[in-house]
Amino acid sequence: MSNAFTTEAVPDGSGNSRSLDGIHRLQHWNLLVLDGDPKSLRNLSRLLRDLGAQVTAMSSLREARLALESFAPDGILTNLQLKDGSGLSLLPEYLSRHPDGVFYILASHGSIEQAVKALRQGARYFAEKPFDPAVLVRQLAQDLAATTRSHHRLSEQLSPYLSLCDPKMLEALQDLPRFARSRESVLIQGETGTGKELVARALHGLSPRASGPFVAVNCGAIPASMLEAELFGYEKGAFTGAIRRHRGRFEQAHQGTLFLDEIGEMSPAAQVSLLRVLEEGVVHRVGSEQGTTVDVRVVAATHRPLEERIQSGLFRQDLLFRLNVLVVQLPPLRERPEDVACLARRFLAKSLADMDRSGCVPSFSQEALALLRTYRWPGNVRELRNLMARLAIRLPEGMREISPQFLRPLLPVQPVDRSTGVLIPRGTTLAEAEWLLIDAALKEANYNRTRAAKLLGISERTLRRKLNGH
Repeated sequence: MSNAFTTEAVPDGSGNSRSLDGIHRLQHWNLLVLDGDPKSLRNLSRLLRDLGAQVTAMSSLREARLALESFAPDGILTNLQLKDGSGLSLLPEYLSRHPDGVFYILASHGSIEQAVKALRQGARYFAEKPFDPAVLVRQLAQDLAATTRSHHRLSEQLSPYLSLCDPKMLEALQDLPRFARSRESVLIQGETGTGKELVARALHGLSPRASGPFVAVNCGAIPASMLEAELFGYEKGAFTGAIRRHRGRFEQAHQGTLFLDEIGEMSPAAQVSLLRVLEEGVVHRVGSEQGTTVDVRVVAATHRPLEERIQSGLFRQDLLFRLNVLVVQLPPLRERPEDVACLARRFLAKSLADMDRSGCVPSFSQEALALLRTYRWPGNVRELRNLMARLAIRLPEGMREISPQFLRPLLPVQPVDRSTGVLIPRGTTLAEAEWLLIDAALKEANYNRTRAAKLLGISERTLRRKLNGH
C-alpha cells in the first residue's frame, strides 16, 4: 500500500476499498484502536499506520484498561462490540484522565440512541460501518490538530512561568488556568525536582490574586517546634527569644497565595492548627487569644503519597480533604522526553549567559539528545539544570555542537536492566537507536570496549570505528 494516498484505494473498517485523495498524514499521533472483529481491527490499524500514526491494536476492554494505566493515547477509535463488553464504557475513564482526548465510536450495528449517548458523554465522532475512510481520517486529523492548538494556547499562557514542550506535561497542566480562577485549595503532587513551586507560582500569576503576595514555606525545612510560630506568628514574650511581635506567613500572604511545600512533613500539632485556619479563615498568633482574619488561597505540595502517611498515622485525613479539593499530578522528567530537550537547551543558554558567553550557545547532536532523553533523571528538572551548569563550565570556546562523548562523562553511570532492554523513545532514528544500544553496552561493561563489543555481538574494531564516527 502506498504511503502517499493520493490515488491508492485503501480498506475501510469493513474490508471495502475507497479512495483517500488529499488526505493529511497522521504522523506522530499515538492512537489506540479497539475492535472485537479481527479483520476490522487489522484493516483500520493498517490504514492509520500507513498514514503515519503510531497504532496500538486490541480486541478487549481488559487489555485496553491495562494499557491505559501506562500510556496516554492521543485518541481512541473503538467498536461498540468488543470481546468482553462495549467500547463505550471506556469513554468516561479515558476523558477523566485526558479531557482533551479524541474518542471515536465506529459501530458495527449502531443506533441513533447509542450515537446520542456517546456524543453527550464526550465522544467526538460516531459512525456506523461501512464508513468512508476519507471522511473518517479528515475528521480525525482535524480533531487531533485542535488538540495541538489547545496545547499551544496553554503553553503560551504558562510561558512566563514554565517552559513546556512535552504533551504529557501539557496534559497534566491543562486545568491550571481554570484552577487559578478558583478560590479552592490546590494540592500539587510529584517527585522531588519536578517543578512544583513553579506550578504554584503559575497558579498565583494566572489568578485574580496575582497583584497580591506569593509566600512560600518549606514545611520540611523548619523545625517542628517553630513551624506554628512561623506560619501563624507570635506575640512579644510568647516564648524565649520572642523579643517582638511577628506576623506569620498567613498574615504576610493576606489577599495572595500561600505555598506550603512538603506538606507531608508537617507535625501533627501544626496540622490541627492549619486545619482550623482553613476552616475558619482566622489565625491566632502564638501567645495571643485574639484572632486575625486572613484572606489566603492555599496551595500545598508533596512528593510523598499522603494516603500512605494517613495510614501510618502521620497525616490527618480531614486535612487532606481540605487540601486536595483540586489536584495537579506532575509526571517525572523521565516520562517527558520532549521537555528534556527543551529544558536542556534553555538551561544551557542561561548558564552560558550567566558566564557572559551568551553569544556562543552550541547545539546538541541528535545522539546527545537521545542520550539525555534515555537517562532516568532521579533528580528530575533540578538535576537537569545542575547538569547543564556543569556542562557550561566545561564547554571549550568555539564548540558548535555537543557530542555524546563530551556529554557522557557528566552523567552518572546507570545500570542497564537487561530484562527490560533499552528504552528507545518514539521518533528515534535508526542511527540514534544504534548509539543508544552502544552507550548502554559501554555502561554495562563499565566502559571496557572489549566486553562492550561482546555484549553487542560485534568486533572491537567495529565498535571503535562506530565510536569514532560519532
